[in-house]
Amino acid sequence: MRIHLANIEEYLTTHENRQIKNGKSGAEVWETEGRYVLKHVQKEKLPDQGVFSLYQNEAYFYQFIQHNSHADMLSCLPEVLDVQVSDHEILILMKKYQELCRDKADEELLQKIMRVLAMIHTQDIPDFLRQEQKEPEYFDKAQIESCLAGWRSVLAEHPGEFDDGILTEAAAKVNEIIRWHHGEERVLSHGDFHWDNLLKKENGDIVVCDWQGVGMGGASGDISFFLSRLGADGVNIEQEKVIELYCRERFLLTGKNISPKELRKHMNAANLIVSFQFWHEYLHESTCERVRGIYEKMVMD
Repeated sequence: MRIHLANIEEYLTTHENRQIKNGKSGAEVWETEGRYVLKHVQKEKLPDQGVFSLYQNEAYFYQFIQHNSHADMLSCLPEVLDVQVSDHEILILMKKYQELCRDKADEELLQKIMRVLAMIHTQDIPDFLRQEQKEPEYFDKAQIESCLAGWRSVLAEHPGEFDDGILTEAAAKVNEIIRWHHGEERVLSHGDFHWDNLLKKENGDIVVCDWQGVGMGGASGDISFFLSRLGADGVNIEQEKVIELYCRERFLLTGKNISPKELRKHMNAANLIVSFQFWHEYLHESTCERVRGIYEKMVMD
């Protein structure tokens, strides 16, 4: 099935469709015929045109997988019927899948999820995503002060509930932690691996969608983000169990032993860096319990 970029409106008027609520990034998404998902991105309509390159990466990644022999990888990707990319516009038409229920997060399902993530991390990195090993991106003084102010404003919404002394310690050590964390092995990384981006086929197999963040990164980033997002949504899963499952699946795929201790340390570093830098932006007007879950995890890390 192919839709020309110029004929999207015609396609929508001649096929049953339901527009899915647009994300903050500005992409337009429809469910069509109850069986497909159509994603349309126009650079000029994006609130932040800088994210257009991320959508391009997603489209190029789908094209790369389609034109290369990656049978294992294809099993966890959505079936893509059409991909078109230009300098200003993107269209992706893919099969629609079922949502994955958080209430079913037992060990069997977690094992499936970690198997899929291990599969992703053991794939070749496409040339267009490869980057030269650069110096890590450290926080400058202004960024650190901005993050400190952001976190303090979040904690101030819950008077007497939190000790903000750890923030000063985190700020003092964050660049040292970034330096150490930068030494982690680089793999193909999804970049936005969380529950809402996991779907399932009719046979129960896991499908991973929304590949805008695909790139080179450490395995710890995808795993720690997966757990932190679940924790923020009130779903607590034992970190040690997830690490155990992931390391086992990496070994089964490659025969290579991954050190759970080293992975855990990199996960802690990844979570601390991301939490310190970003989470305060999303926690304003959140419940005390939600803030506590993110903040106390950062404190422990």
